[in-house]
Amino acid sequence: MSEGVQGDRRRARLRGGRRRPEHESGQALTEYVAVIGLLLLVAGIVFAAATPVAADIGEQWLCAVDPIVKEEGVEYCVDDDGTGEPGPGEEYGPPSGSCASDVTFDEVDGTAVVQVDCVWTPVPQPCLTEHGPAGHGERDPADQVYPEDEIGDFVDCMTGTRGGPKDDPEDPSCVNATPSVEDLDEDAPPRVQIGCREWPVPKGCEEEWAAYEDSGPGRERAARAGELANCVSEKYGSIEPPCVVQATGHVDETKIQFLFFRWGGSNGTLIEKLGDGRIRVHVLRGVETGAGLSGSDVGGSPVSFDIAGITGYAKDKTYEFADMQKAQDWIDWYKKYDSVNANQPYCWTAGTIPAVHCDHSDQERAEDLRSEEPEHHELAEADSDIKKVKLKGGLSMKGELGAFSLKGSIEGGYEGEIQIEDRRFSDGSRSATYTSSDIGGFLIGAKLGGKQPFTKGPDGKPTSSGSGSGSGQVGMEWKGTTSTTVSWDKDGQPAKLIISMDDQVMRTLYKAGIDVSVALPYGFTVGGGYKKSEEAGTLSKRELIIDFNQYPELREQLGPVIDEVFPRDREGNLIKDDVEINGEDSSGGTLYDSAEDYANVRELSYDATKVSEGGEMGLTWEGLDLFKASWTQIDEERTLSESSFEVTDVDGNKQTMSPAPQCRAKDFVQPADYYSDDFSDPPTANADSKHDVGAQYVDNKSPKFTEGTYPGTDYDGDVPKDRAERVHSLLDEYSAAFPDKNILVVKDFGNFSFSNLFGFVHLATVDGMDVIGMTSGTVKNKGDGGWINWGFTGTYDYDPEIGTVKFKQH
Repeated sequence: MSEGVQGDRRRARLRGGRRRPEHESGQALTEYVAVIGLLLLVAGIVFAAATPVAADIGEQWLCAVDPIVKEEGVEYCVDDDGTGEPGPGEEYGPPSGSCASDVTFDEVDGTAVVQVDCVWTPVPQPCLTEHGPAGHGERDPADQVYPEDEIGDFVDCMTGTRGGPKDDPEDPSCVNATPSVEDLDEDAPPRVQIGCREWPVPKGCEEEWAAYEDSGPGRERAARAGELANCVSEKYGSIEPPCVVQATGHVDETKIQFLFFRWGGSNGTLIEKLGDGRIRVHVLRGVETGAGLSGSDVGGSPVSFDIAGITGYAKDKTYEFADMQKAQDWIDWYKKYDSVNANQPYCWTAGTIPAVHCDHSDQERAEDLRSEEPEHHELAEADSDIKKVKLKGGLSMKGELGAFSLKGSIEGGYEGEIQIEDRRFSDGSRSATYTSSDIGGFLIGAKLGGKQPFTKGPDGKPTSSGSGSGSGQVGMEWKGTTSTTVSWDKDGQPAKLIISMDDQVMRTLYKAGIDVSVALPYGFTVGGGYKKSEEAGTLSKRELIIDFNQYPELREQLGPVIDEVFPRDREGNLIKDDVEINGEDSSGGTLYDSAEDYANVRELSYDATKVSEGGEMGLTWEGLDLFKASWTQIDEERTLSESSFEVTDVDGNKQTMSPAPQCRAKDFVQPADYYSDDFSDPPTANADSKHDVGAQYVDNKSPKFTEGTYPGTDYDGDVPKDRAERVHSLLDEYSAAFPDKNILVVKDFGNFSFSNLFGFVHLATVDGMDVIGMTSGTVKNKGDGGWINWGFTGTYDYDPEIGTVKFKQH
């Protein structure tokens, strides 16, 4: 920490055999199980995510789970009056003494349970919050017994919301169901009902499952059922990424639908709907500049809408909305904002005088629109680049001869191309993805995934040798997209690894005679010939998912190879260099060896349609038009038709769920501070956004003080001509005039990112230098350092290597 004026250059020089319940229906559970457990999926996720609302979700989890598991220091949720305290006590008639007529509340090892109609269950938070006995919390435990007919609404909620499984996760008849508290079937697999679905009990819940299984029916099992349900929900909330159920490529301004609009010369927007109803809007730049993906199925086109996502863009800023109407409101505003920003001033001359008159109304309208931006949630930003992936020896994929074979093998010297994406989420988490329609993407997955197809013979030498003669053949014959994603949580710890291959990749390997059960890790095994998704207009992919929150021990085992393939700098940014893979040194892989024990597998199938008008058609696949070069009009849509999710249960066996949990989830419930109405500075056809995701938008249009040499101070001297001296002078005078503020002087607001601001004031502008006062906050210099560009004084921590100052209150 440093204090005082930034005059000391040493201090602040800126340089720049289990059992299952016999009864299929479950019983009441907390809202955490029915809602919040599923919402936790957004925390630390990859692809597009993780979530930016992790803190708020954590608060909801504590609120929802509290009545089941009471922890020291955790308060109960608010009741209907919003005060957080129980309502006034009310007198109730004496209990009858019969469990058939009374409702009895109790605790087991700190876990709250309730008996209704002689059946014990965990206390369901929604029923207790909305219909619980007034003054319940003020009564002694011995007095928490009520006649059923005097708390009928609570009883109806308890008995009417724990029915059997339903297809609709929002069905009110089962939203509070939990594992049965009655006798268990010893021969059934570990599978329980939570909410409206039945869930395999996944690895990671062994302790809770054993306690539930070993407890006796009734009161004790009710407590263990609540703990088990919480564990199961938490695990599923972590292990599965959000599921895109619909995505398109055109937007109609007047109608709510998933369509695509193009803006500017090389920009576009991708809109996705998630399984819990959220809408994600990707504002893309440079979609016509990244045509580096090789392979016959790309055909030189820079954009390919397929199940792996959109490729070929340079930058992406992603917004998220809890419902489509909010998304549409923002899209309508954005189209206006982008349109007026794209217009140049209209200029003309009048009369015989060669004076030039210009109409700046569009620019003024753009300024006005900044204050009119509808509510929005900034989710993430990403940038991508096309790089090489190079293989040096060691890869053997000899297959049967034939028209689709990968003739010979892929030898040393092979080079392909990949798109490298670095994505930053507003909650501080990160993800990095390598995607390719060339075999290069497959090689990266293989490098992380296992010892095959990187093989060595008995003598220790690579089974593949020779020159790169096979690479051209492979490049022409390879079809399909492979992507590999690693995500890190906000503390920089690996959170998830996902390797995805679409059906074209699998078909390529199958037709080449490659035994994928040998060449690929668990999750991509295909038996009986690969015949899935042969019909035109259907796209499928399979994802191998390793969740490091579920298996923390894998961080140490897989961390080194992840760091090697996905190197990051001091700030956590992905170093987007060419990727070099030494097959000769890749004889084994922890993930390949342990995937069967640790990996979860999700399979997604989409019906894809596309309508194009004008111009010439470009890339097609089995009757599906994937790209049209003219961009005159493109309406393209993919809709999820099937999904499944395979997990390893607590017995070590595989169980499959269909649909996948996040492909048909309960509706997303937005936290209180989910939306913001601050200007988000979205990119436009003319300019990139200068606003970092998670940062606050500030500008230098309206300084607080405007009169005087140094406005807002008593300084009456001369303004130094030398810019560096001017910065020093401004720091001295303004720190004296505003001793309660940290002072920052900058030359160009656009080169700085501001976040977590408190007490921020744009004090003045003096000869091109802006003076800012703030109580606390973080400022990052994204441009050049040095005294001629910025300076600061006050109480702060400064990291010169990344150009970041964290100001603290004096």
